[in-house]
Amino acid sequence: MRILGLALAVSLFTTPVLAAGGDADLSGEATIGAESRHVTLHLACDPAHAGLSAVLTLPRFADLAPRFDFEAFEGPAGTTKPLTALRIVGSNGVRSVIAAASGAVAADPSTGFTLTVAAPRRSENPLRAVAPGFAQAGTRIVWTQSSPRPGDVVVVATFTVDDAAPLRAALEPCFGP
Repeated sequence: MRILGLALAVSLFTTPVLAAGGDADLSGEATIGAESRHVTLHLACDPAHAGLSAVLTLPRFADLAPRFDFEAFEGPAGTTKPLTALRIVGSNGVRSVIAAASGAVAADPSTGFTLTVAAPRRSENPLRAVAPGFAQAGTRIVWTQSSPRPGDVVVVATFTVDDAAPLRAALEPCFGP
């Protein structure tokens, strides 16, 4: 019994512990055809479960519905086509990734529609390729969202990282090796 207790105590002290992640928000501007509006980008790190995720929130989306097919992204039957392009432009060059986004109407529909890029279960996280670029001062993040409906406008949201410290603290545990 003593040996089992000693082995358990040793394993508790030698097992690596994942650092806690966090989240941060950026404000930006999106162009939707000829129109522009303020948008937010929520970046989060959950190293124990979901990994890195990015959520674009488009306010007052209902007036855009005739020009962009939001419904196609909603729920389990939503599109899985890789219609999201994320480009990170910073001092280390340009990194980009193309991924699928899932969508949902915010709790208060006037608040907006969210598009989320995250790792599907049991799959590689598409954001790992660009993750470190999120947390560098002066970095510009460009989220280009296409609609699955032919002829729709493209949403292009741009964010600039002014203060990298909060982003680095929140996201670094998900940067990986």
